[in-house]
Amino acid sequence: MFSGYKQSQSFVLDVVLAVEKFLKDTEGKVEAFNHLDEWDAGDLRRLVAAFLGARFPMALALNKSDVPSAAENINYIQRSLPIHGAHVGVPMSCLHEMTFIRNHMLQSSNNKTTYCERSQKGPDGVWLCLQSALCLREPVLVFPVIDMISYSPLQSFNDYSINDSSLPSPGMINCLLAAGGSAPSNWDSHRQTYLLSTDRLALRDVLVMKPGSTVEDVFIALKWMGAVGGEFVRAEAAGKIGEKAKLVKKSDKMGMHNRIIRIMTTKRREWQKK
Repeated sequence: MFSGYKQSQSFVLDVVLAVEKFLKDTEGKVEAFNHLDEWDAGDLRRLVAAFLGARFPMALALNKSDVPSAAENINYIQRSLPIHGAHVGVPMSCLHEMTFIRNHMLQSSNNKTTYCERSQKGPDGVWLCLQSALCLREPVLVFPVIDMISYSPLQSFNDYSINDSSLPSPGMINCLLAAGGSAPSNWDSHRQTYLLSTDRLALRDVLVMKPGSTVEDVFIALKWMGAVGGEFVRAEAAGKIGEKAKLVKKSDKMGMHNRIIRIMTTKRREWQKK
């Protein structure tokens, strides 16, 4: 039944062994999985919770931390973790976050933001929660490039880097700067717009892939985005700038050792596709 979650047998076995060890240590049940007829609803729930906690680890966003009664409840929740698949809880205040954003977006539109206002640190609850969630199941960062010398981005990524609707607006960029962050590399602060980079920044674009993703998964993602076309021919990859690229197979898993990748494809003519 767990195979529906697209996990390997070894992953499921690790969960099973962990639950079996827990039942032995806490309840004295030896080799519990050999005696499933003795299980109750609580044992089954514990197994499912253990699997989901490992497969889909959660970070709790503990909102309304500014309410006077919140401190005691937050402490109780954090002491209880991990529980039911949740591994970390981060206090935050939506009110504080939105007040900060509104102020700086208004200041940006009115051009009244001062250096002093920019230097004030904003609330970081949302940032810390996202950061803790990423740490629970770190993604694989993949840098698709056009060559292994200049490490320039794929030409077809330009639409994503200058026109995509998910890019921060001028107001949100002002919030990023005020909170101590930086604007996207293609942002022109003078013209207040995104410009196509003329110096072809090395490793400008990154794909965020799931752990365990393969070279073929990267190719499929790029093809779905329209960044590459045709069929896979071969790929070469390296772990860092200046490292000699090596050929990689479609089945190779992506990681820090091959995160800079160049995929070569061939386009079939229409008559060949039929």
